[in-house]
Amino acid sequence: MEWMNIGAPVEIKGDSFTASRANALFQSREPSIVFSKEWAPANFTFEAEIKLNAGGEAGMYFRAQGKNGARWLTGYYFSVNAKDGSVKLSKVNGGDSDHTVLGHMTFPFEKDKWYTMRVQMIGAYAKLWFNNFELETAPIYPKFDVTLKHFSRGALGFNLGDGAAEFRGAKVTEITDIPVFTDENSYQNPVVYGADPDILYHNGTYYLYFTDTQDMSLFQCYTSKDLIHWSEPIVVFHGVDGWGNNEYMSPNVIYREDEDLFYMFYASHTSPDPVTGRREAHVAFASSKSPTGPFKSMTMKPLHEDVQEIGGHPFIDEDGRAYLTVVRFNKGNEIWAYEIKMKDGVVTPLDDTLVKIMVPTEPWECDYARIVEGGVIFKHKGLYYMIYAGSHYKGDYGEGFAIAEKPLGPYKKYKYNPILRATGFTRGTGDSVYTRKANGEYIMFYHQHFSTTEISPRHICYDPMKFVEMPDGPDVIVVHGPTGTPQEKLI
Repeated sequence: MEWMNIGAPVEIKGDSFTASRANALFQSREPSIVFSKEWAPANFTFEAEIKLNAGGEAGMYFRAQGKNGARWLTGYYFSVNAKDGSVKLSKVNGGDSDHTVLGHMTFPFEKDKWYTMRVQMIGAYAKLWFNNFELETAPIYPKFDVTLKHFSRGALGFNLGDGAAEFRGAKVTEITDIPVFTDENSYQNPVVYGADPDILYHNGTYYLYFTDTQDMSLFQCYTSKDLIHWSEPIVVFHGVDGWGNNEYMSPNVIYREDEDLFYMFYASHTSPDPVTGRREAHVAFASSKSPTGPFKSMTMKPLHEDVQEIGGHPFIDEDGRAYLTVVRFNKGNEIWAYEIKMKDGVVTPLDDTLVKIMVPTEPWECDYARIVEGGVIFKHKGLYYMIYAGSHYKGDYGEGFAIAEKPLGPYKKYKYNPILRATGFTRGTGDSVYTRKANGEYIMFYHQHFSTTEISPRHICYDPMKFVEMPDGPDVIVVHGPTGTPQEKLI
């Protein structure tokens, strides 16, 4: 591949590129850009190593055109910025002053270190990698995995900014062995209809429970042996068999092995007040001898009648003690938790253990409204991890995680949350739960909006999730998602 310089001067030595910050500033602050003289193949891998020398932005152009100068670039741009730790995918159309961010995440990485960037395009399917995790082992998850339909062909390029970065080892490889995706060997998000997913794996079968946003008087579940083929929805709970008054939400099911009993936690509402018309939300429970129900309440009462709660995610520790996270309201949504007793289908909260474990503090959690919710706890290497949703569902709704030494905290949020975030093609990516495959690997389930402009009906997605070892702290959770291209089946 032959390269040419547009914009501020770049020193080109074979497959390596450097630029002077002074030259860039001299050239009317134009960035230093290298472009291929010919178009890339239709299907290709484009990669290089990048070193961030300063706090500015740099990255790779693909399926782009820019021979008329830096100010007239069109195409896609995959960038990193050492100043704010951001990694972005953008659509660029300089002549129309159109620069649209299609994906935006933050990650830990440093200046003056070499990292690998890689773009893979097969048809409209794009996977983009930035290998910032020093100890990450295969499979290395791409930062973005989306379908791009704006530009079908184009050239490749490097943006060195105003000397913020340098590149080496630039390489372009044509992909000729195109994978064939079928209903038997792959899946593509979204997978099925539903919201507020919960996933239970029991005796070789996955049970996927969900809120039916069309009929909120019941709960249903899908079943699957392979996470590819799903049954028709099975009604597992009717509102008349439990506490509440319509608008039944967030079914969460856990198996109590010592009782051979399944417990379901959910949220519903009181009847409208005859004077004000207002209703209150509470968390209730039901139980069943079968994962497909019928689930029925033994008490026909919520866990707390004197305070509003929604959610209800259970966790049973290795010592058999059980806990429940709920959402309470205080000028926004907060996550609380307490220990519970579960016996003979009845759940009793131990209120002397009640603790507030999370409030919205981060900008992404406060977009449109102050919200943290969910709160799914699990244990890894002796620590308690909690994945949770942040922000209003109409805002920057996504998933983060926090870590504690005890089930009831205190929890410390991960610095680079969210770990799952909406893109320019998916909105409302959150309310996540997890399951594990037979080999111990993790899968995250979550829901997304119907489209980028319509919230309902929501649909359920899933993608791989894993722990990545860090050199100076506890493992961090990384998600391969939200994906928008066909994915190889996970089991």
